[in-house]
Amino acid sequence: MARRPVPRQMRAPAERGGPTARQQVLARRRMTLIGLGLAVPLTLAAALFTGSTVLLFVNLVFDVALAGFIAMLLQIKQAQQVSRPKWTLDPEDEVRVVQ
Repeated sequence: MARRPVPRQMRAPAERGGPTARQQVLARRRMTLIGLGLAVPLTLAAALFTGSTVLLFVNLVFDVALAGFIAMLLQIKQAQQVSRPKWTLDPEDEVRVVQ
């Protein structure tokens, strides 16, 4: 007897083929880091090339934003490591009781 396919909206998010919520969050963080990482040297180069103090202050704002974003990422990473158990038991491992 053939099994009927499960409707797309009833499947788990990973089975639907679209990105999961975690993947979306990581992609947004990656794009923000890339954007800030590009904005810092570009605004600094523009400030030095034009001699503009306004662009230098804009660069300073991007520097502070990048430093704050990296600090936030490190804080999230540290919180995740604390909440994760130090060890896990692999269900494939053999467990023996010694008496």
